[in-house]
Amino acid sequence: MEQQQPTLEEMITSPDFSPEELGARFWYEEYKKLAQKVLELDEELKKLKNRTSKNSSQPPSQDNYKKKKAVKTGKKKGPKYDHKGTTRNGFAMVDHEVALPVCECPECGAGVSEMPGAVVKREQIAELVSKPVEVTEYKRALHKCSSCGWEGRSQLPLGCKEGFSYGGLLSSLVGWLGYGGNLTWSKQRYLLEMLLKVPISQGSLSKMHKWFCESLQAPYEKLWELVQEPGVRCVDETSYRLNGVNYWMWVATSTEACVLMLAPTRSSREVETLLGEDFAGILSTDCWSAYSKQSASAKQKCWAHIERELKRMEKSNMKANRIFAAVVFPIIHKARAVHQQYLEGKITLEEMQAQRPEIESQFEQVLNNPPKKGWAYDSQKLAKRFKKHWSEWFTFLSHPGVKPDNNDAERALRPVVIHRKVSGGARSDWGGQLVAMMFSFLETMRLQGKNAMEELFALLTSMGRSPPQTV
Repeated sequence: MEQQQPTLEEMITSPDFSPEELGARFWYEEYKKLAQKVLELDEELKKLKNRTSKNSSQPPSQDNYKKKKAVKTGKKKGPKYDHKGTTRNGFAMVDHEVALPVCECPECGAGVSEMPGAVVKREQIAELVSKPVEVTEYKRALHKCSSCGWEGRSQLPLGCKEGFSYGGLLSSLVGWLGYGGNLTWSKQRYLLEMLLKVPISQGSLSKMHKWFCESLQAPYEKLWELVQEPGVRCVDETSYRLNGVNYWMWVATSTEACVLMLAPTRSSREVETLLGEDFAGILSTDCWSAYSKQSASAKQKCWAHIERELKRMEKSNMKANRIFAAVVFPIIHKARAVHQQYLEGKITLEEMQAQRPEIESQFEQVLNNPPKKGWAYDSQKLAKRFKKHWSEWFTFLSHPGVKPDNNDAERALRPVVIHRKVSGGARSDWGGQLVAMMFSFLETMRLQGKNAMEELFALLTSMGRSPPQTV
């Protein structure tokens, strides 16, 4: 059995240690090892100190503020004085027309008359009315059927919920402002009471949000079924606090649907729950290990994350890191350029697919031919990641609809992150579930180009209509 070589510390502490016997060559090699270690630690410290949203996954909100240098162009900013507007064309519908005649001359006080044939100047102005919310009292007398003896009352109009004092349209506005506008519950109450002159208690506001839960449950389940069907799915996750405990908000997006799922862990089990055990579509993600076990017909890793790391390596103290970034970037840019040409219709799908083997061959040559002294720590770590997910970097060159990044999922998570920072998270299980369902609904409406408030009102209306009340 081969004996293990003693470490430097074991040799120095040995009772028969003799520095002269080791020789200068030994100490020089040890010095080079320590110098390399110090260089790596210095590189790691520099990486942490200069960490920004442009060279890492750090959110832009955590970047240190840097004042931008003013660029003098010699021209003043903004429109010129007396510049006539070209985009304001008035409103499609006018509620009231008010004539404003001149009764007397403002100069001398004499009587004036309207000039015949002169153009009447029109000015449309949108303004809040003194009472923007109307309160309606519905009277429903008790009725009895003379034939069968049934007794009951009539239905409430659409958008009205039995036993609840706030209508569907008003509730839709509060729902959108609470999640689309990130207003806290206290600000939602302030808006209703101070601006709309509608008093509301904390309990009534809670009932309103539970109404959202009931209305969104069925479409949320349909969206979940949709994202589990074959297709291109971008998946990502972010942390979210539930009653003071750290949870994870997972997201899966397609071209027309988005589903967010609140889960207690960041494991592969949650990915399987989100997409299903036998997902047959294409999965686009970052390099988090939880995605490796998920079944898929093909996978695409996000180049945006890699490009941020390469930008940081361009300013590295280690020459090997700078060389690595310099040889990898042109390959990425070439692949992106080919994909963009396909999107613009300049090349066919077959021509784009034919470019993939050539680009992968260039990439393989870079990874298999490091410098004589080897890659530095950061570039070696990145090279291992490239080899580990070798077949998942250029999938976007073979399948139409696949993008080279995972920005769709990150864009869907951004409103949730803002809501988390504003609210601090959810305080109950149903509140956390509502956050997942509401943001799934809002993001889906954005993807489909629909009016979120109108669609939410339609959902509340279908849930709010009560059958005739039987006594």
